[in-house]
Amino acid sequence: MDILLKENVLRRARLLHQQNPVVDAHFDLPGELLLRHKRGERDIIRRDYLEKWKRAGLKLLVASVFVPTAITTRENPEEILADVLDQIEALFGEMQGNGQLTLIRDRTDLERVLKTDQIGILLYLEGLDCIGEELFVLSRLFEKGVRGAALTWSRKNALATGCCKAGEYKQIPGQITEAGRRVIREMERLSMFLDVSHLNDEGFEQVLTIAKKPFLATHSGSRSVYDNYRNLTDEQMILLSGQGGVMGLNGCKLIAGSLSGNHLEMLCKHAEYETKLMGAGHVGLGLDFCDAYDRAAAAAAGKMLTEEMDCLRDHTGLILLTAALLQRGMAEMDVIAIMGESMLRYFRAVLPGGA
Repeated sequence: MDILLKENVLRRARLLHQQNPVVDAHFDLPGELLLRHKRGERDIIRRDYLEKWKRAGLKLLVASVFVPTAITTRENPEEILADVLDQIEALFGEMQGNGQLTLIRDRTDLERVLKTDQIGILLYLEGLDCIGEELFVLSRLFEKGVRGAALTWSRKNALATGCCKAGEYKQIPGQITEAGRRVIREMERLSMFLDVSHLNDEGFEQVLTIAKKPFLATHSGSRSVYDNYRNLTDEQMILLSGQGGVMGLNGCKLIAGSLSGNHLEMLCKHAEYETKLMGAGHVGLGLDFCDAYDRAAAAAAGKMLTEEMDCLRDHTGLILLTAALLQRGMAEMDVIAIMGESMLRYFRAVLPGGA
């Protein structure tokens, strides 16, 4: 049985979501849109998402471009890049003419969105398989509006080695390549943020010696709370926060460890442990909602999604998480930091025009 929430606490949580900005640092939106566009659907954000985002108080959504392994294993890197660009165009097509959404290219855009009723979309790549070892491709993607990237997803590419997939349990060795080092330096020159959520342990250790600017883990949990190699160790969390980074609370059952249905409880345990270890200023949200993407991928293959993995039904479920944290005794100022302030501080620092 999960946490039973009191009505007065729920009312307070709803008010906090009306008064404070909410940030989700990881959502596989572009890929879902492309898959659904190919099946003839349009206006998906307005129909399926916008009202829920507003009810949740969402002000910034970090839209992740994810390329499935079936595409990344093709021999021609141009095919991978083509899928990336198609996903970006699918997102831009949905945003075009929608005055409620703004692409965030720099700190000025971010500050403007926070003063309006708009929602900001920050574009990043969940893996850089598409560039091979070519830095000019990274610059090309920056010009398209991409403002961050992970070196790799849970696989090996020309830049680095990823950790195991969420449903597996194994340590995967492998170091960041010389090309990967060059990419990190180029990303910092361009003011692109670096995400280490899918990097293996060796790679995480190396990033600490390569990166000169703060990096983050957009969608990871605590390995001490739930032993999964997609989660960070205590030492990694301390090192991450020590260099100015933030980790986003992952809302996938396999990573949160809530397969028995105790979703709110496990999410709270991660958030509470991370806050105690690093301080709430280094804890945010990176929900990694995958069911919508997986549903679209299944439909593209003529199938139906058989198992759902999201801990929360959609972004409105964040109100329940806020209420649960408050009811369990977390300080309101810490809850507000996790809701969005921590991630906003980070992006204000690392985006073009930041400190």
